[in-house]
Amino acid sequence: MTGSDQARVAYELSLLTSLGEAVDTLLEAFFRHPDHLRHIVATVRLGKDIPWVLAACDGGTLDATGLVVGGAWNGKRWDFDAGFTLFTCERMPAGEFVEMAPGKGRVRVQGTLPGTGPLRPDMKALQAEIARATTIWSRRADLVQEWLLETGAREDAAFPQTFVELRFAADCYRGLVIGGEKDREGRWDYGGIVTLFLPDGRIVDLDAAQADMVEELVYGRHADLSR
Repeated sequence: MTGSDQARVAYELSLLTSLGEAVDTLLEAFFRHPDHLRHIVATVRLGKDIPWVLAACDGGTLDATGLVVGGAWNGKRWDFDAGFTLFTCERMPAGEFVEMAPGKGRVRVQGTLPGTGPLRPDMKALQAEIARATTIWSRRADLVQEWLLETGAREDAAFPQTFVELRFAADCYRGLVIGGEKDREGRWDYGGIVTLFLPDGRIVDLDAAQADMVEELVYGRHADLSR
């Protein structure tokens, strides 16, 4: 490798590192912001197959650089001509969501980092996850016995029936709830530790109180948003 090639590689790595640090800083503020769930629910693929895009806007009503967290995604890129939502920390350290009107100023993409974590599946795929988790769970005699003892072997509770999704920033867990505390109405209490049986057979204990999103999934649909 020649000296010029080495310099070019070092420059590109420096840009990538700077981009990663900028996005990480914005993401940390984004996931702490009390309104971030609204944008995740509105664009469920954000940070998944929709990557994190750092954009600089100038010449309009607001000059700012931030993450694009909403707008029209055409499958490959954001359509900035249609208007979009920018999350920026330039005026407020805690961050703010700014609606950028279409055709106002210039938008320059500073960089793109791929999203992480599994996509939210469609109904058919979700039903398959539930069925797979239930089938694998039913083959675990120790878990079945423990469940029957705890539920009193009631016919309507012969197997775990609550399938839940918990999101912690970019990490997502979906599985059958097989342990935890319940509220006065007999529903699982997501204010503490819950035990999930995942579709691949793993068992995990998660602090649901720390989750960004808790959603019970009913009949293969995303139906009950708890938080």
